[in-house]
Amino acid sequence: MPDASINDEDEVFQETSSPCQYRPGIPITEDIQKHCHIYLDEQLYGSALTLLGDLVTSGASHPEAQDKPAFVPIPYHIELVSALLIHPRYTSQLPPDERVELASKAITFLRNTLLILGPVNANLVEAFSLSPFTSTRTSRRSRVALERDEGTSGSDTEDKLENVKGVIGNKGRMRNRAQDFWHIVGWAFNCSVKYPKRWQYWKVYLDYMLDVLDADWKERERLDRESMDGVDGECDFTMVRKGLLMKYLSEVGGKSSAMRRVVRSVFADAGPDSLKEFPEVFEDELKDRNMLKRKRADTMDHKFGDYEEEAEISDDDSSPMRADDEGEGEDEDEDEMHIPLVDPYLGGTESIALRQRVLTLLSRASYYFQDEIMPLSKLYEMVFMSLKHTPIPAFSLLMSPSTNSFLHPQLFVSLALLGLKLLLPNNAPTLHSILSSDSDDLTQEVLEKCLLPFPASTSSTDENARVSILVENCLRVFLRSCECWYTPGLGEAIERGIKARDERCKGEKKPKDVGARKRQETAREWLTASGGRLKSLLSFVEVRTANDWN
Repeated sequence: MPDASINDEDEVFQETSSPCQYRPGIPITEDIQKHCHIYLDEQLYGSALTLLGDLVTSGASHPEAQDKPAFVPIPYHIELVSALLIHPRYTSQLPPDERVELASKAITFLRNTLLILGPVNANLVEAFSLSPFTSTRTSRRSRVALERDEGTSGSDTEDKLENVKGVIGNKGRMRNRAQDFWHIVGWAFNCSVKYPKRWQYWKVYLDYMLDVLDADWKERERLDRESMDGVDGECDFTMVRKGLLMKYLSEVGGKSSAMRRVVRSVFADAGPDSLKEFPEVFEDELKDRNMLKRKRADTMDHKFGDYEEEAEISDDDSSPMRADDEGEGEDEDEDEMHIPLVDPYLGGTESIALRQRVLTLLSRASYYFQDEIMPLSKLYEMVFMSLKHTPIPAFSLLMSPSTNSFLHPQLFVSLALLGLKLLLPNNAPTLHSILSSDSDDLTQEVLEKCLLPFPASTSSTDENARVSILVENCLRVFLRSCECWYTPGLGEAIERGIKARDERCKGEKKPKDVGARKRQETAREWLTASGGRLKSLLSFVEVRTANDWN
């Protein structure tokens, strides 16, 4: 049997040095900067997006564009544009035709900024910082306006270019609403489970932010490695330490409890505890246009009497959305409340893919900065303890080695082996006893002797289903990455494991609670299906081996 294995994680995180793919940047002139600011201050967001977009893409069609500098908007303007992707006033609370136009222009500008200028040249660390902005001198009028979401003109404070009218530049500014980035992550994933209308906006924002975090890390690592050319010693990753991901992680502190909260944000499921820990980011975020109209009408009626109420009703009647939207708010809100608190798929494949991407970023940061964050093994323990409590269907998607998965095979193997170590009985041989080393290599011998033949340590159908899914996917990723040959030992291990897990589950009592009984039945279905797939994989290996030897 060939000595094939999936080995350590070094290749997962070490990036190969490549030439800079971004155009150099030059600051926009003061006059153009003021023009952009005026558009944003007057809340002419369509005009602002057109001007900003043209500045970034100027000269992109030139044959030598890569060497030509591109204009760099100020970070504050980039921050305001990003808010247009998710603020409810400019997304779910706008008429549908207006939502599409603003959101489309905003994401196009943000994507072009990232792809053309890059995260470092565009100073996206500053643009997406969530540190509260502190003004050197703020007037009483400015403070009152901020509380009312009105904003002030640039002449009211010394910080003229950090102050615009409108909700997205003041009370609704992301750094004034989110506790930290992990609050955003947790709330976005809560929306994926329970609030699909908000999720359609948050998923675009989160997908973009994960692209920013990944690109920022890689570009800073490239610059760090370039600075070490011809210099002896290990790279200290000075630039990476100043990057956006490390900033977000440093803001939560270095304690284990803080990192547990970060991990919990990845597994947010819209349950009561999750919604309490990661509540809505924006005020009235879940209300639609009609609910806000009724709220404003009630307020006006309370203040001014029947005349103002009639004016509000008249405005509603004249709206082109009136006929379509009437009565929609309450019904839609009721529909969303009927969605189960715990979605078995945790928001579906789009949500699962984004969760995997966050886990990959956390793993990379922990690998490089174990002292500042925490050892990788401890992070994996936290991750698996959260994985263990996810519904079986979501667990299967998250721990999938498919080509569409955002978990690198080595990351999957590390998590799977850790999980099996926690779930398998004590009499199962350890990897180290087989490999005679401290490595966590996944070999065919490890599969046959340590993983495939064993049930879970308990009679829980849920735990045995998870064991079956993990060993099945370990075999699957090994088949794809290494040469696997049919042997009597492999066949016996697979058959023995399927039978052992089925037998072990017979000792579990049927719960009286209807919900628990339903979960037990679901786990039984997944256990049976996984056993069937294991037999199919064995048949595939047997046929392939016979063909290769013939």
